[in-house]
Amino acid sequence: MQIKNSFPVWRYYVIDLLFVAIFCTSFYFLYYKLPRDLVSENIVIINPEEQSENSESVDSDCNTDGDSDLTDWQIKFKDKFSDKIISTKNTYKSPNISIRLSKQTKGSGKSLITYYLGDIYISKIECFATGLARDKYGVGYSENLLDMDKRLNARIAINGDYYGIGNRGVCIRNGVAYRTKADTADICVLYYDGTMKTYTAGKFDFEEAVDNGAYQAWNFGPALLDKNGKNIDEFPSSRVTPKNPRTAIGYFEPGHYCFVLVDGRSPGYSTGMTMPELSSLMRELGCNAAYNLDGGQSSTLTFNDRVINQPYNGGRPCSDCIIIKEADGD
Repeated sequence: MQIKNSFPVWRYYVIDLLFVAIFCTSFYFLYYKLPRDLVSENIVIINPEEQSENSESVDSDCNTDGDSDLTDWQIKFKDKFSDKIISTKNTYKSPNISIRLSKQTKGSGKSLITYYLGDIYISKIECFATGLARDKYGVGYSENLLDMDKRLNARIAINGDYYGIGNRGVCIRNGVAYRTKADTADICVLYYDGTMKTYTAGKFDFEEAVDNGAYQAWNFGPALLDKNGKNIDEFPSSRVTPKNPRTAIGYFEPGHYCFVLVDGRSPGYSTGMTMPELSSLMRELGCNAAYNLDGGQSSTLTFNDRVINQPYNGGRPCSDCIIIKEADGD
């Protein structure tokens, strides 16, 4: 006697889909979210200027100039710095750092855009630093930006490129190369001499970057200005173009930079910016190079140990940050 199978065929498909979903979710959590250390390539990149200075004998008794102890940037931007620390709600000045923070708007009504601009001058490159969540290099580590700000004694801080979402992409932090191979995204490099340049993945050469003194490198993007400093109207991926909260860094000249934080997803306060709008803004500010970092809920800016913007949905912990701080020993 044949027994009829009363279990509908469609239920088998549902069960299969559930198993696939559980497997994919588990893999995503284990691979991307579960904190684990990564093996760093740990290549220390030396400042080329320090190498050349160490190879030459210098007679310190010959220095009679009263400005001999000042850096080139301290002399060039002398009017920006202060002999003592002066800190207000929107400014910070010291012998090595000058920060002016401002809140700006574009548009009106439901199309209003609110963004924050940190105009930054530094006397030495070590004031432009980066930090890793929990001070660990790995996948899945995260920390609130304000906590990193306080732990690293930052004067101003923004979220970085969220390098810890995986184990691919160039990652150079404070003169140490953790990863050297580019993925498909644009790369931004800050060099020891203060210059900042952006590259497509295919144009980035790690050995060349080392020879030129790469100090920081981020692998997220896209680059917001072309090689001539002009704004960009079209981007390769439509995924990055809709209005969103944004975080970006801008470069004017060695020693002069800006942090830009655009709030978004809040009609009436700030809708966010499309990538072409962000590109146009960086050009309007006068930047010669500019680079988009992780955005959305990650976009957060702190200044003098407080969160300045209104992160979407309260913000989220991030894997790394970019900060301006007093150099060690100062």
